[in-house]
Order: sequence, then structure tokens, then C-alpha cells
Amino acid sequence: MKKKHRIELNRRSLFLIVPTLVLALCFCMIFYSQASADSGDQDAITCVESVLVKKGDTLSSIAKKYAAVYSYHSDKEYTNTILELNNMDSEYIRSGSYILLPVYKK
Repeated sequence: MKKKHRIELNRRSLFLIVPTLVLALCFCMIFYSQASADSGDQDAITCVESVLVKKGDTLSSIAKKYAAVYSYHSDKEYTNTILELNNMDSEYIRSGSYILLPVYKK
């Protein structure tokens, strides 16, 4: 008789422990995925903006002007990203042409 009671107690324990563990695991997964999404926001390019290069503009001046508006990065980092995005080998730009600017902010 005691064995039967013992087995019943273990089944009851399992019915309490298993759902608790499943809920804890789900909570951890949700929390981890939210934390990953929040930390990735600043480094992900959300879209690009096309800008007409005017006479007297330099890549550095354009990066300095738009880095605070579209990015969380420094002017130099933003300049390097513009170079990569536009497949440019140098910072030389010609007036009348368009360059793409990465937009990081929502």
C-alpha cells in the first residue's frame, strides 16, 4: 500500500514540476529573444536614403551632417559605412551624383 502512495506522490510531483519547467523555459526564450532584438537595433541598417551631392560637398561633410540624424555611429564610422554601401574605393565624390546613406534609426 505504501508503494502505491509513493508512486502517486511522484506523479503529482511530475504534474507540478514539468509544467513549471516548461513555463520557465518559455520565459527564458522570450526574454532572450527580446534582449537579442534590442541589442541588434543599433547595428542594423533599416533603410537607405539617396542624397544628391552638391557643389562643395565632401563625403566627410555629408557624413558629419547626416550621422547624427540617421546613425548612432561616429562621423568616421558613418563615412566608412557610406564607402562600403556605395562600393567606393576613395572619399572622392562628384557634384550632381547621388550617394546612398545608411539609416540605422527607426
